[in-house]
Order: sequence, then structure tokens, then C-alpha cells
Amino acid sequence: MQIPSNDRSLLLEMIVEHIDVPKSYYEKAADRHESLGRWLHRKESAVAQFDPDVRPQGSFRYGTVIRPINEGDEYDLDNVCLLQKLAKSVLTQEQLKHVYGEEIKAYAKANGMLAPVTEHHRCWRLSYADEIPFHLDTLPCVPEEEVIMCKIETMGVTWELARRLIAITDKRHPRYREVTLAWLSSNPRGFAAFFEQRAAMGRERMFQERQIRAAIEEVPPYEWKTTLQRSIQVMKRHRDVMFRNNCELAPISMVITNLAAQAYGGEPDLGTALLNIVDKMPRYVRSTAPRVPNPADPLEDYADKWSRDTRLIKSFWDWHTALKADLERLLILLGRTSLKADIRKLFLVDLTEDEVRQFPGGRSDRPSPIVKVAPAIAIPSASKPWGMHG
Repeated sequence: MQIPSNDRSLLLEMIVEHIDVPKSYYEKAADRHESLGRWLHRKESAVAQFDPDVRPQGSFRYGTVIRPINEGDEYDLDNVCLLQKLAKSVLTQEQLKHVYGEEIKAYAKANGMLAPVTEHHRCWRLSYADEIPFHLDTLPCVPEEEVIMCKIETMGVTWELARRLIAITDKRHPRYREVTLAWLSSNPRGFAAFFEQRAAMGRERMFQERQIRAAIEEVPPYEWKTTLQRSIQVMKRHRDVMFRNNCELAPISMVITNLAAQAYGGEPDLGTALLNIVDKMPRYVRSTAPRVPNPADPLEDYADKWSRDTRLIKSFWDWHTALKADLERLLILLGRTSLKADIRKLFLVDLTEDEVRQFPGGRSDRPSPIVKVAPAIAIPSASKPWGMHG
């Protein structure tokens, strides 16, 4: 049976609808960032004099959040707090981390947050106990030196992205307790701008098709829902299901998001976009460090953990191979009466009966298959290796 390829896109759109989160979650996340920003700017704040600029990062900024597969799992929020009027030459990383941490602890206390604020290598974590289980990782940083920005620009990064470079604290840094210019550089704000530029290709094509005219600045990126964002949501869900019993080996979302954004061509059809992205992703994985560089900072490696645990390299390619194969056989699954069970196995998504009936395998008017009963064959007792892969 010939299955139209647009049926595959329809199925993928349905999967996204099941794993997506409501707009209210994004709005709640935005409120968290804005609330922290107001706190840091209050008159009594120890960092207000440095003009703190809080910007969201991660999946809540990109519009690629998906529901967790386990009930009760927390959603990750990330932001970067740039102290715009502070130079790394006047204090140590440890001093900045401490001063910022005291403000975060005071914020938690003032807002009646019972969970303790925890310190991580680079950031501080706040845990919220309300109707939506969030935790927020907030990263303090200062502007990077212009000479380093210029160096990044000479590596092919536009100044628009290079100028967003920041210097970050990291407790593992050998000079963490010294006043030095040798801080780690990062460019999460530059990557966010890069991602939005890539997603905008699909957004503009989407708007042209629907004859919508709106400036990009008028709508938050998380509301765009381009085929890039939906493709990443499908990939992340496939990953979560595949590694649900080995979460520590799962490819991280930033690696997936980075590679997908670079491979994206603005295709308006979700099935076409996703297949092309998965096919092109390997082009942007390097054989040597940095393996998956930040397009806004080629010296920053989103796959830096691969050098410390080579199992992560194998798990990434195993996942990529499985994802590509599963996407290619979706057209076959659409013609099967087992479609609902097949999609649950791949994505832990329960399609409704109405949804299933939109595809050949779920239509009651499709020809009944001719079933031939095979003769019984006696099989001697043996081990069942397939039981290990169920």
C-alpha cells in the first residue's frame, strides 16, 4: 500500500501535540526570570550596582520543551545573569560566585522557598514547589574582553554573535580563587540568537504561507513553533524513551539542539524538515575536540563530556542510527493495524482512536488482510535473547 508522505508529517504533528507543554508553562517560566531580575535590581541588592541583566536560556527560550516521561520529573529552567558593569579583573571567580549566591539564597528566603539553594560547578539552583515542578539554574557572569570577542570574530562568527561572549565562573577552574583574566569563555546568549535566526527561516516561510505579517520581535520565540522547534521536540522524546533506563548516557539536549539548528533548511513540512535534519546532523560533528562546537563560539564544545566518557560518543551514534531508522519506517507503520502500539513503543505517546483512524492502518474501511495460519513447528527449549531487547 502506498502511504502519502504527508501522512507521516500529520502523525509527527500529532506526536508533538501530545508531548508539548501548554503556553502557560512558558509564561510561568518567563515570570520566574523576571521576578529574579527585579530582585537583583532592588535597592538593597549587593549586585544592583553592576546592572544585572537576566536572560532566559535553554529549551524554555527556544520553544522546545517536552513533557517528561516520568510523572513528577522537574522541568529545567536556565538563565544567565550578566553583571554588565563588572570586570573580571577586579575580583575572583569565587568572590563573584559567593556574592551572587548570597543574593539567590536571600531571594529564596524572601519568597518562602523551602528547598535549599544548591551550588553547582558554574551556577546556583533554585527549586520551586508549586503546581509546575521547576528548578532554575542561574549562571552569574561578566562581559568578556573585547580582544577575545575579536578573536572569535576572526574564526568566522559574526560580530552580532561574538559580542555576546561572556566570562563565567567554574569551581573546577585551576585559578578559581585568583584575580586573573583567565576565566572560561562561553556564549549562551550568542547561541540563542543563532538558534532564533535559524528558526526564523521556518517562521517566515510559515507566515508567508498563511499570509501573516508580523515582526519577529512582536512574538516570543517559544510561540513560533516552527518545524525546527517541532523536530527537536520529536528527537528529544525519541531520546528520552530510548534511554529511559540509562539516562546518564542519553545525548544532552544542547547537542541535539545545536546540531539540529545547523542542519535545518527552513522546510515548512515537518516530516521533510525532520528527515533532512537527521540526515545532515553528522556533518556538524567533528572527529576531534571541539566535537560539537557552539556556532557562536567555536572554542566552546557542547560535547565536552565525550572526552571524559567515551560511552557518550557511542550512545550518541547509537541513538542517531535508531532515530533515522525509526523515522524512515514510519510510513510502514502508518499502514499497520498496530500503529497505536507502535507509536507508544517509540515515543510513549497514546494516540486517540480518532487520531489513529486518520491513517490507513486505523481505517475500518480498509481491506481485511488474508491471514494464513502457519503449520505448528516444535521448537526445542532455548534461551530467549529477544527478551533482553523488549
